[in-house]
Amino acid sequence: MVKQRRFFVLGLALTILIIALFYMFYYRGRVSGKLDPAKSHKLYKSLMEPLNIDEMNIVLFTIDTLRADHLECYGYNNVKTPQINRLAEEGILFEHNIVQAPLTLPSHSSILTGTYPLYHGIRDNGGFYLDESHITLAEELKSRGYATGAFVAAFVLDSRWGLDQGFDFYYDNFDLTKYKKVSLDAVQRRGDEVLAEAYKWFEMNNQGKFFAWIHLYDPHTPYDPPEPYKTDYSGRRFRPYDGEIAYVDQLMGEFRSFMEEKDLLEKTLIVFTSDHGESLGEHKENAHGFFIYDSAVRVPLIIRLPEKKLGGKRIASQVRSIDIMPTILNCLDNNPSASVQGQSLLPYILDLDGDQDLPAYSETYWPNYHYGWSELKSLRKGQYKFIDAPKPELYDVFEDPGERENLINRMASLGHEMQRNLNTLMENYSAADIDKVQPQRVDNDTLTKLQALGYLGSFRTSPSRSGEKLADPKDKIELYNEIKVAQFLVTEEKMEQAEQKIKEVLNKDASVLEARYILGNIYAKQEKYEEAIVEYQKALSVDADYDDAIFGLSLAYKKSGREDDAIIGFQRLMVIDSRDTKPLLHLSEIYEQLGQLDDALDLLEAASEINPESPIFHNRLGAIYLKKEMYDLAEKEIKEALDIERSVPLINAHFNMALLHEARGDIDLAIQEYKREQETSPYNYKPDFNLGLLYTKLKELDKAIVELESCTEKNEKFGNAYIFLAKTYMDTNRDLNQAARLAQKGLELNPDQMTTILAHFVLADIFNRIGRLTESQQHTRRARELQKNL
Repeated sequence: MVKQRRFFVLGLALTILIIALFYMFYYRGRVSGKLDPAKSHKLYKSLMEPLNIDEMNIVLFTIDTLRADHLECYGYNNVKTPQINRLAEEGILFEHNIVQAPLTLPSHSSILTGTYPLYHGIRDNGGFYLDESHITLAEELKSRGYATGAFVAAFVLDSRWGLDQGFDFYYDNFDLTKYKKVSLDAVQRRGDEVLAEAYKWFEMNNQGKFFAWIHLYDPHTPYDPPEPYKTDYSGRRFRPYDGEIAYVDQLMGEFRSFMEEKDLLEKTLIVFTSDHGESLGEHKENAHGFFIYDSAVRVPLIIRLPEKKLGGKRIASQVRSIDIMPTILNCLDNNPSASVQGQSLLPYILDLDGDQDLPAYSETYWPNYHYGWSELKSLRKGQYKFIDAPKPELYDVFEDPGERENLINRMASLGHEMQRNLNTLMENYSAADIDKVQPQRVDNDTLTKLQALGYLGSFRTSPSRSGEKLADPKDKIELYNEIKVAQFLVTEEKMEQAEQKIKEVLNKDASVLEARYILGNIYAKQEKYEEAIVEYQKALSVDADYDDAIFGLSLAYKKSGREDDAIIGFQRLMVIDSRDTKPLLHLSEIYEQLGQLDDALDLLEAASEINPESPIFHNRLGAIYLKKEMYDLAEKEIKEALDIERSVPLINAHFNMALLHEARGDIDLAIQEYKREQETSPYNYKPDFNLGLLYTKLKELDKAIVELESCTEKNEKFGNAYIFLAKTYMDTNRDLNQAARLAQKGLELNPDQMTTILAHFVLADIFNRIGRLTESQQHTRRARELQKNL
């Protein structure tokens, strides 16, 4: 008995020792702090001699949606990437680089500021803006005398979100006015177009040192690589994703050739990385943003030093995307920004005791902001990764890289320890007011562009009862996938299929207010305003302050002619957020339609005070002053709208200036401004119509026909254009039967009363000319009856 007890005690002691040694090994270096950047810089400078590192160029490539394990140099055999392989052979490859968020805008914010989302506050695509108080890599390099240029491939990185801070040139310019239908092509561009712009900029700035950030979006959905990659990588569902990567590899080869031709390659530090990966069906997630498994947060990081210094080195220690900025700065000097939360990787590159795994934090608030389910946070350290969720998860990512076997129950002590360390990290690195940071509403133009990229939905959580835990995203992934399908069908304008799919979602979980809101939008897009109103009201019966539903409801009231109800709704939104200008704009339009021009002016002036840099309010003020025949004030406001710097043209500004010139009798100037409107807004039908009327007055009927026909092509539902086109056909003795058909179609589209009267007189004239006298008399009588009611 004594002997058994002795063995038991000895076994227990041995177990405790093993556990203690495990924790010592696992957490070695965890609190070691940052390594000395001055020591690293000194050694790096001597290594790079005779190159003057102060004059070294820097190019940062961020390849959107590129997971590390789909590159040959990271061990993947199903795609050919010889150019990226060569970059890795000539550079330093980091085997385990973890991003801080699986979404484009938050992740790039971390890359370009060296800080966690906990600190910079950008936690989703759209609705968040990088505050000017944050110091970006571009600002740091600009202060060191660098020319700075950015070239982005998707609207999600448009300058409006604040990432343009410190850049002399920021190539975004995603202009919806060039497209009749908003699609992905309107808000993203292929990599060759991005590089073409970068090459132009290099040509103008290669006499001095420069920093260029080049963003390539090609691996992002939809996977549609150009030939020959489209054919070479066809087949199974996600195979075209590899084709997009192969295309990016081609672009990297073209970039290398350009740099060699300009004698820039060996004077340039090149960083190649990604903002996030892609799940490709793992854990039932097709794309990214919903989960924070390694398929979405482990991305490549390759750093090529000038003259291929230290080429071929592979570093197994774990690093983070927040370490990129301090590493670049440490290559130049030892004075990184005080706000940077990452640390320089030069000690790892130079073998200066940089062998510890840096703890990597990742998060996604997408499930919470859009669906009311729980956010996810993770800590990845050594071979283990802990995910803080309603149902916590723990994985051995070395033994189980697919994160299939949850060890949380078998290794509960380690799970609790990592939870504590995660909490400590968040406490140490969070901004003081981070809990108060919430997504801001975006304007309709912005929302439309984000939806075209697949970043769909409003920012709204489904309310939970007091004390009720939020749902675990793992339990909602299938429902989420169905919502995504419905939203995709909406962008494809397949409304019947979208309606059926979102109704299936609501049948499974009626508490998802996002789904109710989507159904309302589907009805509204089909001009089924009464049905839309019912759905918005159902959402508001659960959450009376659901602002997106209030907005949708108010807009449905407005479009269905229920102005009084619309006014109440928009006024409610003004109470909820006095800084939101959208309700002011829509209310001003209602008051304008009602003839209450002074009330409209008051609202637009209030909106202009809130956002003085928005040209739309000045343009609308100009339009109201035009109606009030206050031409000098109209001209002042329209000119101010046109003078405000913006990345895309302003719709109707030149149109309003043309109206002003017409009112003053300056017909030639009016024609010039209408033509400018056509150039800047090629799908705006209004200048075509007004030019048609002007040319009619000038007796230039052939030109009038061209403009009116163009108007009917741009807007098939604008009845007035058909009627005036019919009259012009008649006046030029063209096909009278076709003229009659045009006039009849115009009448079917319910034009205004004066144009309706004109249509009946035109038809009476046409039928009289072709001998259909009875019909001619009928239309004459109808026209005169309507005249009596004026």
